[in-house]
Amino acid sequence: MLTHIHIRHLAVIDELAVEFGPGMTVITGETGAGKSILIDALGLCLGDRAEANLVRHGADQADITALFDIAEAASIQQWLAENDFLIEPELSLRRTINKEGRSRAYINGSLTTAQKCSEIGSFLVDIHGQHEHQSLMNRQQHRYILDQTLDDARLVDHVRLAAKNVRKYQQELDTLTAGLDSNESKKDFLRYQINELSDVVVTPTELQSIEQELELLSQGEALLEALTGASQLCDEHTSGLRQASKLLEIGLRSELTSGPYELIESALIQINEAVSDLEKLSTRVDLNPERLTAVSAQLDTLYDMARKHKVRPENLSERLETLQTDLDHLLDTDQTVTQLQTLIQQSRLDYAEKAHRLSIARATAASELQQAIQAQLGELDMGQCRFEIQLKTKETHTPSEAGNEDIEFMIATQAKGEPQGLAKIASGGELSRISLAIQVVTAQQSITPCLIFDEVDVGIGGATAEVVGQRLKQLTAHSQVLCVTHLAQVASQGHTHLKISKHSNSDMTATQIHSLDTQARIQELGRMIGGIQMTDQTLAYAAEMLHNAH
Repeated sequence: MLTHIHIRHLAVIDELAVEFGPGMTVITGETGAGKSILIDALGLCLGDRAEANLVRHGADQADITALFDIAEAASIQQWLAENDFLIEPELSLRRTINKEGRSRAYINGSLTTAQKCSEIGSFLVDIHGQHEHQSLMNRQQHRYILDQTLDDARLVDHVRLAAKNVRKYQQELDTLTAGLDSNESKKDFLRYQINELSDVVVTPTELQSIEQELELLSQGEALLEALTGASQLCDEHTSGLRQASKLLEIGLRSELTSGPYELIESALIQINEAVSDLEKLSTRVDLNPERLTAVSAQLDTLYDMARKHKVRPENLSERLETLQTDLDHLLDTDQTVTQLQTLIQQSRLDYAEKAHRLSIARATAASELQQAIQAQLGELDMGQCRFEIQLKTKETHTPSEAGNEDIEFMIATQAKGEPQGLAKIASGGELSRISLAIQVVTAQQSITPCLIFDEVDVGIGGATAEVVGQRLKQLTAHSQVLCVTHLAQVASQGHTHLKISKHSNSDMTATQIHSLDTQARIQELGRMIGGIQMTDQTLAYAAEMLHNAH
């Protein structure tokens, strides 16, 4: 329940503090006095958009604080706990706006966002505005109103999520399959390239060995001749070295010739080893023209393939791995397509089941809401009208976040008339009363602790206005009711009466609010009935109206 609101430097309000109690509080005043500013101020605390022009002229900052009694509001306390806010019996919502238009929001003294204030505000206050009858021209509003009366509001969220899933999977599938035909061509070409490379590709080590073998084969005769010639030359010089070594033996005892002798002996050993190696190498030289042709052709194929794929020959194996990876990716895409098709089928079935449950719930709720609104219209002097809620199955089979049916409020203004859309047949006054009937019915089903009606009685008067006041008063059985009104018949029903007045001087205009006692209420009701020139009869009628209401 709203218990207090303090406003400072907002619009025409310099500073204002208002206490609220249970029951029905009515707020009245001259046109332009600022009655709705009080509701606007509360809206700012509840997360409404803040603008610089709301700050009072000459002030640096507007500051609004609203206090709520939440001692018995378990759902609100749970929300505070889940969002890490201090939990106290009294909840404080504060909003500041500077003259540049920047604002700050606070919950129980902690800095937060306007979005968070809006979230908690949905638990605290339900505001019915003076222009809501205009929104009845929009059929989306009809669906919103009906869904607000469902026994299980989660059904709407379930359908919305199921439809989103179908759309998400379908979009993913469309993206993947957009180039599916070209993918098949790519896969065929990749398979061809992989098969072609697989037949010829070798590792870098194998390539080096093949190149060495080609070099040996291509130089076979020249190499064999060189090896043989080198071996013969070594043999020819060996005999001379042996003779020289024999001659030097004479000086070994005196060690005079030991140095040269050892060098010659070492040279002989090395020459013998060289001859042995030359003989072994000669046996490795293969004079095989057929093998030379085969190895040369193999290398030519490798070099051609390297040029074709624009890589170095030693990198052909890496190229083969890249091609295989690309093919695997395309094959994985095929598997993903199959998975997405399965998900789409499953999500469509899920949507169909949830949408069907929502359709059944809407049909039940529509029947009950239709009867309740029809009853209210009878009390609002529209008993000759016939109100219907039409649920028409959509022609498209595409899952919709709004469900399977289009919802439209229909009315026949004559007993035997055919119901038609509100925009086609209802007058402005009729729309106002239909809107009011809907608001009263939906408010009766509301669990919000504070209901606010901001001049919802526009377009009605007389006995109908008295009925409106009585219906609003009945809502106090389970909620606190705040009502901004210009009708005496409605204002007389309030348990508390607040009057907004505006005072001006040469420098400044200021708005004030006063709680009225019985005599002051009679005066205000008289003004609302008869205007400035009040007669004794007007005041007597006002007193009688107030007495009958209580």
